[in-house]
Amino acid sequence: MVKLSEKTIKNGFKQYLKDLKRRKNIKNYYLKRIKGGKSYNAVLVDSLLIKILMSLLFFIFLIFKTKHFIISIIGALSFFSLALYASYYIKSNRYDKKVRDVNKDIVKKKIIKEINYFTSDEFIQYVKEILENYYDASFEKYGKDIDLIGKKEDEIWAVKCFKIPLEERISKKDIKDFKDKVDEIGIERGIVVTNSYFIEELEDEYEGVMKFVDFDKLIFMIKEIGEYPSKEEIEDIIINRYNENKRKVSEKKGKIFSKTKVIKYLFLSFSLYILSKMTIYRSYYIVMAFISLSLAIVSIFYEYFYKIVMKDIEE
Repeated sequence: MVKLSEKTIKNGFKQYLKDLKRRKNIKNYYLKRIKGGKSYNAVLVDSLLIKILMSLLFFIFLIFKTKHFIISIIGALSFFSLALYASYYIKSNRYDKKVRDVNKDIVKKKIIKEINYFTSDEFIQYVKEILENYYDASFEKYGKDIDLIGKKEDEIWAVKCFKIPLEERISKKDIKDFKDKVDEIGIERGIVVTNSYFIEELEDEYEGVMKFVDFDKLIFMIKEIGEYPSKEEIEDIIINRYNENKRKVSEKKGKIFSKTKVIKYLFLSFSLYILSKMTIYRSYYIVMAFISLSLAIVSIFYEYFYKIVMKDIEE
């Protein structure tokens, strides 16, 4: 019973560390995006140093004005506390807004990636499901020039789906060709959906006749029908990116710091040291021997401490 309790506590502590690390990695990702590459620790240190410096200057100012050490200390500490609170309040609001912007960008890129893998037929099916849920209507596949037909608000609507590269735009000719086909079968209304955007004047020209759903409106519809990724799903995407980047870095480190390299570095260090006794460039060979020995020590540390100890903590 005692062993079970100890195991539960140990597992609980490991889970706590895992959750703590997850939250830190997520915050670190957001801060790097917001602060142009600066890590969580770098931002924290920079912020504290600025406040400490300002408080120190305020302390010096008070010393000169009051000539009283205790009052100056209290004033400087009060200033530091106020600066911390004000900074937290202001940055918290800004941070939340920036996080929402980063999340939008993550989701946008996720949807772009998904659509890029779709065939034309898969994209039509994807649009069909979105329209049916958004308009609470039924749409059926029709043909080549008109992809879907459905009944919405007691009217028959024809739908055309354009899957094109994001940098391209739907032109007047694309819409005119679709409108001609719609007129041929006696339908008055149409919906044009694209994973890109339309040229600006189209909506005004076809107002009341055509609905234009560009990539931004498509994302809005996805959000409205409840298919927009949740906060937890977005955080999972961030963690997956973090793990992938970590794997790539680990692979690069593994090529430099590995078991096989330890012996090579030690042998090279020993050889260079021996050569230093036999040449006039003694200092150069000693420095190179020291560098090789350092690489061997780092390799041992990486192989046995990082890979074994840190891996055990992460698991």
